[in-house]
Amino acid sequence: MAPSFFSGTILGLAGHVASQALSGTPAAASSCAARFSWETTQLTDAAIASTGASGKDLFAFGTDSPVTALKPPAACKLFPGDSLWPAKPIWNLFNATLGGALIQTVPLAAPCYSNWPGVTNPAMCQYVTDHWSDPHLHVEDPTSAMFPLFQGRTCLPPSLGFPHNDTCTLGGYAAYSVAVIKVSQIQLALNFARNANIRLVVKNTGHDFADKSIGAGSLSVWTHKLKDIKFYSDYRCRSYKGPAFKLGAGVVTEEVYQAAEQNGVTVVGGECRTVGLAGGYVAGGGHSPMATLVGMGADQVLSLEVVLPSGKFITASKDTYPDLYWALRGGGGSTYGVVTSVTIKAYPKIPVTTMTFGFATSPTLSADTFWSGMRAYMTYFDAFTAAGAYGYFLVGAFAPGNFFFQFMPFWGGNMTSSQLTTLVTPFLNDLQALGIPVTPNITQYDSLYKAFNGTFPPEAVGSPSGHAASRLFPRENFISPSKLNATVAAVRYVIEQGGFLVGYNIRPKPNPGQDNAVNPAWRNSTGFFILAGAAVPDNGTDAQIAAASEVLTNDWMARWRAVSPGGGSYMAEGDINEPNFQTSFYGAENYPKLYALKQKYDPTGLFYAPTAVGSEDWYITGQIPYFPTQNGRLCRRT
Repeated sequence: MAPSFFSGTILGLAGHVASQALSGTPAAASSCAARFSWETTQLTDAAIASTGASGKDLFAFGTDSPVTALKPPAACKLFPGDSLWPAKPIWNLFNATLGGALIQTVPLAAPCYSNWPGVTNPAMCQYVTDHWSDPHLHVEDPTSAMFPLFQGRTCLPPSLGFPHNDTCTLGGYAAYSVAVIKVSQIQLALNFARNANIRLVVKNTGHDFADKSIGAGSLSVWTHKLKDIKFYSDYRCRSYKGPAFKLGAGVVTEEVYQAAEQNGVTVVGGECRTVGLAGGYVAGGGHSPMATLVGMGADQVLSLEVVLPSGKFITASKDTYPDLYWALRGGGGSTYGVVTSVTIKAYPKIPVTTMTFGFATSPTLSADTFWSGMRAYMTYFDAFTAAGAYGYFLVGAFAPGNFFFQFMPFWGGNMTSSQLTTLVTPFLNDLQALGIPVTPNITQYDSLYKAFNGTFPPEAVGSPSGHAASRLFPRENFISPSKLNATVAAVRYVIEQGGFLVGYNIRPKPNPGQDNAVNPAWRNSTGFFILAGAAVPDNGTDAQIAAASEVLTNDWMARWRAVSPGGGSYMAEGDINEPNFQTSFYGAENYPKLYALKQKYDPTGLFYAPTAVGSEDWYITGQIPYFPTQNGRLCRRT
């Protein structure tokens, strides 16, 4: 690609963007659910052709041809400062073509630093500092991630004691973002990034533990503004008949739960308020308080609208692009395209009863007794999930040799308070027999929305040193006494060493929609445990973080993997250093098919994210072992 490519494009498009929208006649919509109005505004070959030869080079659609039929791919994506990196006039032109939707990145904490003239603002710096742990702050920003560890920690609020110097740099944040409000803008962004050989990332909310939505020198597609929600009280499509929602990609858990409440139904969504359902949630599989009753989030999807790496806009369903319909439900995000909306099942409104209590070591409750109480709880994992219950709990040490357990809560979907009490009484009796005093707080709600708001605490994010991993423990781990003993011992070891556990007692119920790419390990799990690594000071060095991460991966999690053969991990809340991630995150039986589909639909490698399908074909320059950041250049492995 010669430098004259970009200068010629300016002449070819300058007059065009002011006079003609790049839309044209849209493709046929799904016969089952009408597309949103912004999904009918699409880029067409005719519109591109009208821009002239140079415009066609810049915005032309790609191909689904095998990579062997294409020109040899570049060894690395372009990086700011390269001679072929688009000049400022090109970005200005791209912005005009997008209708002003292009945003040049300004890090959230830039107002705290003097090297951002016109941005430095003490009052705004204080606001960002005060709200740094609130996920809503990061959701509303086009580039910020909720877990900035792998961004490089280059621009953080200094008064919080985070690592910083006197300057704020982009680090792993995207160079530019497109704040999309219509499909044609996504098509333009994908075509531009592919044709200009620029790294592309996709951001919905930024929840992923591996920071999949960031990347130095990248163009980001920001889907947060796609907020439309449409409810169908009697949706009839293919073999499904019943209530359903069509959701824009930017809709988050708290919004869809509220919409379900207003329409007298129940939906499957996340435990965190700001998780985007049509983004990484469905792409990763999506666990939920409703999973024990109706299955995973991905099992609820009836169809998806998606812009492919070629720029083509399609509907993925059982009838159209069935292979992508399979892959997009559980096969990972930032891999096969940009989902603009999903249509999901809804269910009748149900009551929910929750229970909270905790216990901890004390002068009268020894560490051994505490862990006997933990073992007693785990013996009921199979029975509780079989009854449709779900447990969300925390386990940690508040001092060496002193431990605590807390329900956050125990959740009885479609249960009255009397039904939940009957279910948990044998467990409570076991705790009493051990001498563990608890005072259960049992509350009945008439809907999921009210139970969700009444019990689940808002999540806190923003730690620049926190690093976590996770494990799906098979049902057998909690049925076999010997395997249960080994599981409890492995958990106790990591907590004694300084780990912190966020636990879920969950087993997804079989669902007719589960013929999808969800990690098969989910189907036989009754325990999903997230493990935060040893505490590192927020101003800890890269070497300290790398050392703690290596212990997490190769010692603590190695013990969990050893006692749970046949288990796996959850890609959205997993370890970026997970060994053999292809099997752990996707399943040995799924990964070859997913990888083949990646080559089929993205032959040029437009989409990349750490631990995503096909990511083993790429690397980031300048990586630190066990502390990989997205600060470097993205290059192909040879």
